[in-house]
Amino acid sequence: MTEQWLIQDIKQLMQHRNRVVLLDPGGQCSFVLPILQQYPFTVLQTDASKTEAWQMEQEELMLRHEAETLHKDEPVVFYVNRRQDKLSFLFDYCYTHGCLDLQHPQEWLKSKIFTHTGLQVQLDNPGLLTAAKLGIGKDINWWKKIVQNLEEVIDLDAELLPFLQEPERYLSTKEPDIRRLFEEKLHELLGQPFSAKPPQTLADQLMKRMLDGLANNEIPASLLGLYYRWADSDANRPSLVNYIQHYRIDQHINPWAAHPDHCFAKIDEIAIRQLTENFRDSSYVKDRLQKLNRRIFHSKAPYFVPGWWKDVCILFQVDTQPLSGCRNLTACIDYYTQVFSKVDRAIRNLFEAFLQDEAIIRPLQEYYEAHNQLLLQTWFGFHADYHSDQQGFLPKLFSTAKSKTAVIVGDGVRYEIADHVANVLQKQFKVDKQVMLADMPSETEHNMSALYIGNNRVVAIHKDREESLLNTTGKSIQFLPLEQVNYGMTADYLLLTYKDIDSAGEKLQQAAIKLFAEFEQVLVEKISLLLSIGYQDVHLVTDHGFVLTGLLDEADKIDPVATGKKEVHERYIRTVEQQANTEWISFEEPYAEYKYVQAAKSHKPFKSRGVYGFSHGGFTPQEIIIPNFKFSRKKSAGEQLEVNISNKAELNEVTGELFAIRIAPVQSQDGLFGSIRKLQLKLFAGGAEYQSSDIFQIEVNSPVQKEFSFSGNTTVQAVLLDAHTQEQLDSATINKLNLRDMGGLL
Repeated sequence: MTEQWLIQDIKQLMQHRNRVVLLDPGGQCSFVLPILQQYPFTVLQTDASKTEAWQMEQEELMLRHEAETLHKDEPVVFYVNRRQDKLSFLFDYCYTHGCLDLQHPQEWLKSKIFTHTGLQVQLDNPGLLTAAKLGIGKDINWWKKIVQNLEEVIDLDAELLPFLQEPERYLSTKEPDIRRLFEEKLHELLGQPFSAKPPQTLADQLMKRMLDGLANNEIPASLLGLYYRWADSDANRPSLVNYIQHYRIDQHINPWAAHPDHCFAKIDEIAIRQLTENFRDSSYVKDRLQKLNRRIFHSKAPYFVPGWWKDVCILFQVDTQPLSGCRNLTACIDYYTQVFSKVDRAIRNLFEAFLQDEAIIRPLQEYYEAHNQLLLQTWFGFHADYHSDQQGFLPKLFSTAKSKTAVIVGDGVRYEIADHVANVLQKQFKVDKQVMLADMPSETEHNMSALYIGNNRVVAIHKDREESLLNTTGKSIQFLPLEQVNYGMTADYLLLTYKDIDSAGEKLQQAAIKLFAEFEQVLVEKISLLLSIGYQDVHLVTDHGFVLTGLLDEADKIDPVATGKKEVHERYIRTVEQQANTEWISFEEPYAEYKYVQAAKSHKPFKSRGVYGFSHGGFTPQEIIIPNFKFSRKKSAGEQLEVNISNKAELNEVTGELFAIRIAPVQSQDGLFGSIRKLQLKLFAGGAEYQSSDIFQIEVNSPVQKEFSFSGNTTVQAVLLDAHTQEQLDSATINKLNLRDMGGLL
């Protein structure tokens, strides 16, 4: 309000004449100069260093001359740092034009405050003047709180963050009295008597107080509030991270005594080490996880909470008791998909975080394996009921599929991966999650053949599988790698292969785990894209899952002792003769000269050549229970204005480098949502986007035209999108007409 009161007085004085003399002989009100410069006033000011009478008279004469010549018709404020009785050539302006005397600014302020609030001011004069400076930009309610001592003049909650980010620059912008008051408040917060310190030193002490408080759970409310705001700001957080990186944690700190919203990776590391060291003590683990509950699930500073804490909770809190109630294979499958697949995901994430730290990951792996063994015992107990439904799946699907169906065939998409993708997409799309049981052995050549062909035929070459699918279904199916899906897709039936997961796993083994989040994101993005460009159903299936054998000792591996000729793989053995080993499960699967496939009743690998870690081919739930998911669009909650590309015919043959695309409403609809729509056009050439329009708006009865160039292309695909949902609304092919020399006939 300070600036408003000042400007109101000046404008009142200028109602009849464009000259005001503002007297500030004590120089206490220089803070008003930046305010005046924000308004359409010309500010002419005297120089306080001129103290000789002749100097002052000369200066005033020159200022008056400047005002009456250069600024004759402009409003002028003379800012004068001398008393009225000391004026010469500006003296008469005080009477003939206007004068605002701030020789005693506190009295002027008290009068303004009383006029606008009816409250008497009890602040001392220095405090009142400081409040006036800080009152710039504040409303009348702020002044009421200050006068009634309901609020501090210095609002530390608002001032601390900009100070701590740039201490030197921040304090350099403050008036000396405000700076002193601010520094005194900081010393009060630190519990120290005031002493002059460099700004950065003061900032470092405050940060140590904050970080010590977080580490020991003894942090003042004002600093905790600051920390929350700082941690929650993407723009400001880097400066906080910089302070944290320079803070040293006591190696002997009690991690369970820290504030639950602390920001220290070291404390989390100490906590997980202590937890894994005592993982066999269930009461210890339970107690510590209860202490961590708020940090993990209800943190007010989630940026600093490592994601693996949730995985630790999932792992240690898994309930395997329901396995004892499983009476058939179906019940076991339900338990796996609803419960244990999440544990598989958790241990995979923990491998990603701690694979290089055996002291942490080995106890976690041991705990996982103990529970996984309970699952495997139940699972293997029902192996006689197992029957794969993978044979001939794709021929059946495409034979009955409607137009605009896309199928993603992944290689090694474990159930928990697909489940995560579904959980992300179900907020936007309808998801139908079904289960498929992979054939044995659960490896690519065998299971891809089962998907594409069926009849227990194994076809080694992928192109031959695709050819068989075309012949069987009679459908015009376009085959592409998933990565090549773009807005230009027009095929009625798509089959998209995604081999990254299995390929990376076989090449990199457990090192590939760090790439899985990217693989999942590709699936999310491509399924969303397919549904947005008009595909009605998108299916996600795979050939097999996989197990992570984790840290392996030689004693963990299974000796592949078999009678007769054999072919040993990491997760299965092919044999000519039937085997009598009760620890193996035998499947009659003829292949070359072999007749049987043997799988161990374990997730451990057979001793074989090559690397270990990421593997498949065996008979565990992780390999056999695979996703059969369908994604489709939800019905729109409201009507949208229908639009299309209205000049497709003329776009088929375009002369020249430029072309125009006309967008027109298909029909008028009543209501707010049906009369207007925001759109975007994207242009593709050779399957890649090369140009796009801005986001534009179309209204009922108001067609829109957008111009583009071929940019060296001869055929272009234009796609019209809803700007909000990115749903494809229409498309058109634009062909550039190649005019040859017609011998003068044109």
